[in-house]
Formats: sequence, structure tokens, C-alpha cells
Amino acid sequence: MKLSCEQWCHIQELLANLKCPRCFSAKVKLCKEEADKNAECQDCQCQFEFNPDLARRWE
Repeated sequence: MKLSCEQWCHIQELLANLKCPRCFSAKVKLCKEEADKNAECQDCQCQFEFNPDLARRWE
């Protein structure tokens, strides 16, 4: 799959704005495996779901 410049910019924007919903820290680690809680905050150790709607801008 080849990404357009617009698609790649959107992905970069999503990752740059990724913050913990509990403490708003930007120190978030994404898990490699697909799971309900696929992100973990490195500051408060809470786990949460990161599920961006990537397809909405790819149409």
C-alpha cells in the first residue's frame, strides 16, 4: 500500500497529538499487538485504546 503525502501527514498529525486521556502526558507507548487497550502512558501507567479513524480522510 502506497500512502499519499496527505495520508502520511494525517498519520504524523495523529501520532504527534497522541496524549494520555488521564494525565495528558505525551509519553505514550503503542503496543505491537492488536488489543482493546493498545496504548500505555509511560508516566501514570494507565492503559487505553488508541483507535484513530484513519479511513475517514482516505476516501
